[in-house]
Amino acid sequence: MDSEVYKMLVRKIDSIYQCVKDQTAPTNDPTLNPDEVWIDNDEATELLEVSGRTLQRLRSGRQITYFIKRHKVYYTLSEVQRLIHGRIVPAKTLTTASVERNSNSKSK
Repeated sequence: MDSEVYKMLVRKIDSIYQCVKDQTAPTNDPTLNPDEVWIDNDEATELLEVSGRTLQRLRSGRQITYFIKRHKVYYTLSEVQRLIHGRIVPAKTLTTASVERNSNSKSK
């Protein structure tokens, strides 16, 4: 093979490699809109820490919006975040008196 042809072929391969690498690299774009990020059923069950059946109940009860494409269910990240924030139960702050009452009742 001619040296010049070989160098041209190597440049083309490097160019293709760089293009593929750029397209598959994860983006750390802080401007991603949660309304535009779609996650599938498996990712949603993992994030919500619920079963697939529980997600089905949430869909049936119209508690979460979803999208079906090619027999696969998708949710927006904002919907999953809404569910997570809607289910947070604030912790009660314990006063010193209630802590003392609890410790006194346990020692009796």
